[in-house]
Amino acid sequence: MKTSQAGQWRKLAGILDRIDRRGLRVLSAEELLELGRLYRRASSELSYARAHGLDPRANTDLNRLVGRAYGHIYQAEKHGFTAIPRFFLCDFPQAVRALWPFIAGATALSLVTGALAFLLIWFNPHLVGAILPSGFEQAIGRIVARSQTPQDWLPFSMRPSASAGIMTNNIGVAFFAFAGGILLGLGTIYVLIFNGLMLGAVAAAVARAGVSLSFWSFVAPHGVIELPAIFIAGGAGLLLGYTLINPGDYTRKTALKLAARRAAVLLGGVVAMLIVAGTIEAFFSPTLTPAPIKLLFAAGAGSSLVLYLFVMPLKQA
Repeated sequence: MKTSQAGQWRKLAGILDRIDRRGLRVLSAEELLELGRLYRRASSELSYARAHGLDPRANTDLNRLVGRAYGHIYQAEKHGFTAIPRFFLCDFPQAVRALWPFIAGATALSLVTGALAFLLIWFNPHLVGAILPSGFEQAIGRIVARSQTPQDWLPFSMRPSASAGIMTNNIGVAFFAFAGGILLGLGTIYVLIFNGLMLGAVAAAVARAGVSLSFWSFVAPHGVIELPAIFIAGGAGLLLGYTLINPGDYTRKTALKLAARRAAVLLGGVVAMLIVAGTIEAFFSPTLTPAPIKLLFAAGAGSSLVLYLFVMPLKQA
């Protein structure tokens, strides 16, 4: 057997050993493609060896290797309710950790834009109309007025429909942040910058009005989940844009398919996060619960999210 082929078969055996220990899902998209390539080469070599009556011992080893690979590649896909806990206990946090540079880039883009908007409007409040579309200045005014007179402004009977509306709106924003990556990432960048501008403008307005505590005690309980969800969706969009610009060793079409699969995992988790955030925003954030308690709740929720996404051991099947 040629040295180069022996190296390939050792590589294939190593991949199969990993699958035997931890399951097929442990492989990255690139490793899955490599598994397919090596399996096809091994199958072709085995067919050639059999047809030409080559070394039987080599045939036996190669046949065993091809059989192992075949068993993993063509095994029936497992379905059922176990896929749901696996997604949240492994797949989603694993994807977040693997794609953290894109998520960090999306977070930085939005927050830096928000900080710049805050400084500009803090020193010149009239810039709100220049920075944001028409109508947003009045909306910010209503937010300031509501923060000046703390009240439970959302009747309980309206909260279920309000929660559904909040979820729908936020999921729509997340989807556009994700899908905007198809435009070489420009659509994603627009969504992130626009959200940063809105956040910075509102933060400056409530700060100038002296009602920051009232405003942030309303926003923080759901915002510590909602904002990271948007940033994760933005990271998924940036991944798509980067892949289109730099497909690497694959064709642009193949690279985009692989990136879309990875990004879709992020989007699935984002939807779940926004459902939780929408529930909190409708049923807890508007209540007259004292600000310190709301902020303590937000600190606990934010810390739990960080531990879940970046620290918790990943559950393997």
